[in-house]
Amino acid sequence: MSRRKSHQRSSGTMISTVCFFIMGVFFALQASEFSEAGYGWQSVALWVCSAACIAGGLRFVLHDLLGRLKGRD
Repeated sequence: MSRRKSHQRSSGTMISTVCFFIMGVFFALQASEFSEAGYGWQSVALWVCSAACIAGGLRFVLHDLLGRLKGRD
């Protein structure tokens, strides 16, 4: 019988999660502007940074999703 651990997250962890997400959105907006201005590799680099930051902001959601896919409750 497995017990589900309660996930208590500190305020510092939640603040960093929100900061990751905000920076990801900022990088996405900046990458969009760079794409329209014709900057090639700079816009691609910002899109990659945006995806990484948004994934960092969604890290708890992704962790829970992967746990469910692997069969862990």
